[in-house]
Amino acid sequence: MGATYHAEPPPKRRPWTRDELLVVLDFYCRTPFGKLHQHNPDIIALAALVGRTPSSVAMKGCNFASLDPQHQRRGRSGLKGAAKADRALFEEFILPARWTDLLVEVSAARARLQAQAPDQGTMVAEEQAAYFAERDTEATREVKTRLVQRFFRDAVLGSYDNECAFCSLPNGKLLVASHIVPWAHDENRRADPRNGLALCALHDKAFDRGLMSVGEDFRILVSEQLLQTKTDSELHHVAFCHIAGAEMNQPSRFAPDSEALAHHRQEIFIPG
Repeated sequence: MGATYHAEPPPKRRPWTRDELLVVLDFYCRTPFGKLHQHNPDIIALAALVGRTPSSVAMKGCNFASLDPQHQRRGRSGLKGAAKADRALFEEFILPARWTDLLVEVSAARARLQAQAPDQGTMVAEEQAAYFAERDTEATREVKTRLVQRFFRDAVLGSYDNECAFCSLPNGKLLVASHIVPWAHDENRRADPRNGLALCALHDKAFDRGLMSVGEDFRILVSEQLLQTKTDSELHHVAFCHIAGAEMNQPSRFAPDSEALAHHRQEIFIPG
């Protein structure tokens, strides 16, 4: 009689840990949707950190996209395989806009993952977690500020695919992640990408000085101070007069908050 062979059962898939999900969620928030694929070098690097394949990390990013209300409204639902843990994390941080809390947890999670893979980094996880959670010094506040500033820029520019929301200038080096409600006016909104617009340097300055704003219908408002300026400058006409009343470019995620825009129109914008 011939020998009987028994096929080995396929190995069980390793469950995603909270730390792994945190760093992928952070990456999702910062990355244009079109770059959530396994060939993206940043995804390859992140996959090495979490001990997963690049395709697995890319799919997890797309799973988070399926939970994103902005994607759902645009008819771009992402993959349908979001797990309970994915949804729980999204509901814990993204929907209630707990951005600074997310960044602190992501930083500690990344440190723990790096400690498990020495070639990825050297900071000890417990030390970094304690650094943020138990101390409130000028140094820790500066670190948190840098975390917020970098995340805000990455998330806002990524949402607008590195193009100006007003003029479509497609060069990230010339763009600013502009706060709608200014940094100094509301600490809770500092890290919120829904309080941001991707603007070229010229339109950022005009927006910051109240010479431009955005209406309830997302059309670009331009102050009469600019519209009535008598000048032969072609740049002036193209940059301001030509786009007045045009609809701003919509982001793929983190649509600008209507209350933040109303604050800008009422408190900062100079109509005439």
